[in-house]
Amino acid sequence: MRYSLYGECEGLLGESEGPFVVEEGGVVVDVSRSASRAGVRLGMQLREALALIPGCRAEPISGETKSWKHLRGVLWSHTPWVETHPAERRFWVHLSGSAIPLAELRQMAREIRRGLTEEQRVVLALAKTPWQARMLLAWSRQERVPGALYGKLHTEPLVVAPDLLNEDAWDVWMGAPLAAAWWIPGDAKAELISLGVFRLHHLAEIPEESLCARFGEQSRIWRMWGAGGEALRPDRSPDEWSASWHGDAEGVPLEQGKAQVRRCLEMLCARLARFGMAVQALSITLWAEAREIRWEKRMAKPTPYPDVLWAQMAWPEEVHRARRIWGAELCATEVAPLRPVQADLLEGWERHDDLLGAQDPVKRLDRWNAWDQLMARWPKLQRGMTADFRERRLALFLAEMAR
Repeated sequence: MRYSLYGECEGLLGESEGPFVVEEGGVVVDVSRSASRAGVRLGMQLREALALIPGCRAEPISGETKSWKHLRGVLWSHTPWVETHPAERRFWVHLSGSAIPLAELRQMAREIRRGLTEEQRVVLALAKTPWQARMLLAWSRQERVPGALYGKLHTEPLVVAPDLLNEDAWDVWMGAPLAAAWWIPGDAKAELISLGVFRLHHLAEIPEESLCARFGEQSRIWRMWGAGGEALRPDRSPDEWSASWHGDAEGVPLEQGKAQVRRCLEMLCARLARFGMAVQALSITLWAEAREIRWEKRMAKPTPYPDVLWAQMAWPEEVHRARRIWGAELCATEVAPLRPVQADLLEGWERHDDLLGAQDPVKRLDRWNAWDQLMARWPKLQRGMTADFRERRLALFLAEMAR
């Protein structure tokens, strides 16, 4: 199952010691913990905020701070599915597991805390979808969510959605307060609340014609809660999605260079497999005889297997004319999550000595030798659970050659 972790940051846009606020155009856009306890709120005028707490420092908003870069690095170390919005002080993360990954969340919180000061913190919410995770945290700021689990990961607050703890609580989201609906304009929200529309299910009970007559055609999307934002828009590819090799000043012959490219390919696939990802598009760069050779290969179907990628490498003609290679770099420019069948094959790869289940030594396939031969000749071949005639014939041929 895939879980969505949503976080809101407090004080990560500034780097001062002690109470501070971050301002943009005379308006507060971020607040440290001590300034927040003194009553400073987001959207407050800077002069009003500084009057509330003597000695409070004001910083102009700038680029990514050291704390935010640390946060992003921790998130990337756990999953490639990370969507961050520094200016809005929020982020989303996808985590996978058969159960709620509390151990991984604790480790993530400990690593985040190492790069934060006492004036900074991260508030987290865990749910099934990105929309639910954000709504859960917004709802928690208004009132206690019925059936939700509240706790702390080290020092970072965490709230877990009710339908993750109880499958019968799937309809709890209709009871969320309208005040937590961030997609409705503030003035329209205030008018709806004054008319007695306090919950999302109250909004759903209003006829669409009446809603549009009062608030205009744009109000049609107000009741489409949860319809958008189901998928993350991941940040740019991390360094872990690439693998490189650099030779010495003399370089190596072409065949040895190709062998190094093959090792880089295996390393790249192993890294992506740890994240549950497969290669959809691959960019290859070779440095040969003082010139750079670059090309890209897009796969018809995402694959985590280096054998399949190697068979479809499609070397350009100028590579075959090169005599020596000085370096290579492979980068997965586009990835996709592993399908369940692919994930099961990868997990069971080390557990089964015989992937095809054959007991006869003549019919048994060596998992590296035989599959290299198969994939090189038939790149689209799908691995099955039983050996067909072609596979048995190849196994017999390899066994005869080994004698």
